[in-house]
Amino acid sequence: MFKLKVPKKRRETIKSTLRVPEAVDYDYVLTTDKDLVEKDKINIVFDEEHVDEINKLLDLIAKGQDVFVTGYNEVGQKNIESRYIHYFVIEDDDVQAVLKSTRFIVKMKLYEIEELLENKHFIRVSKYALVNINKIDYIKPALNSKLILLMRNGDEVEVNRHYYKAFKKALNL
Repeated sequence: MFKLKVPKKRRETIKSTLRVPEAVDYDYVLTTDKDLVEKDKINIVFDEEHVDEINKLLDLIAKGQDVFVTGYNEVGQKNIESRYIHYFVIEDDDVQAVLKSTRFIVKMKLYEIEELLENKHFIRVSKYALVNINKIDYIKPALNSKLILLMRNGDEVEVNRHYYKAFKKALNL
């Protein structure tokens, strides 16, 4: 999907910051030098000081290429696009992916899912839950510096005090 064309001495730094998946068959050229553009491709020319903004832009471009999580239920196994998952929760020692009206057991640890979905709008809200911030309908204050998240599917998820500040920072509150 992407090809990174930058000076060799800065390549590893920029590549690690952008976390860009380079491909042999690509549509987008990312470069810091306007002389390295390719005429038959979509070119994104940027200054190194704007790497964070470019990272957000690349996330929007690649949003169609969603991360899939494998889940299991009574029907069988299914690969689920992460954007359809409202939240993950640990119940009865199983990690469950909760969609609008369906639950799937995921055979991964919650921290592994958190790492996998690091740049896909998921945030840890408690020791037992990870939520998709795009699926939050309302946020209600609760006692003891906690929050209650009303998800679009009607469920409630609690933001623990320990994760309160990180949650507010992620939402720019």
